[in-house]
Amino acid sequence: MKTSITAYLIEKNEILLKAYQLLCLFFANKQISSIAHPEVPLEPLKRLETRFLFTQVSTLLLEVAILFRTLDDQMNKSPESPQRAQYLLQLERTNNNYAPMLFDENINIRECCNKIIHATTFEPNLVEGGTAHSKDYMAYLGDSEREFQWHHLSGDVRITGKKQDNEEWAHLIQIPVFVEAIAFLLDDG
Repeated sequence: MKTSITAYLIEKNEILLKAYQLLCLFFANKQISSIAHPEVPLEPLKRLETRFLFTQVSTLLLEVAILFRTLDDQMNKSPESPQRAQYLLQLERTNNNYAPMLFDENINIRECCNKIIHATTFEPNLVEGGTAHSKDYMAYLGDSEREFQWHHLSGDVRITGKKQDNEEWAHLIQIPVFVEAIAFLLDDG
């Protein structure tokens, strides 16, 4: 006998796991960038980063946004229940606490996910490493000036797109804040 499914089955834990993985990629990038030689593109760690980092970051960000939007749609359309009431209350709290920080303007979590889903460009921002690189031996030990600069992800992603009237928009998403908002909203603990 086949099970009848009338809606997508979305697990909060799946969204939370993907959000956590997204955050981990940003923080791991700083550590990896601090040990992989920035001037040797064929170094194994640099090659791994080139091969996987941006595709994984963009995929996870999009997956979190799509899964959250689907869950949000289902919760908004579901019949009255204690779970729905709790979700809507927590959604309101999330928007009050995080909307001012999600973007460079006051956008709620749903609209943030809409922007992610409909973005036509995705540009993670890089910043210069604040300390001497571990491969810059003399500077790393404090015996000389830095010989070379290195960069890592800042935690911000710039996305752009067009509205239905072809007016262009651009926003800067703070990934740690986005993940924290998702965790605040969906974590049952």
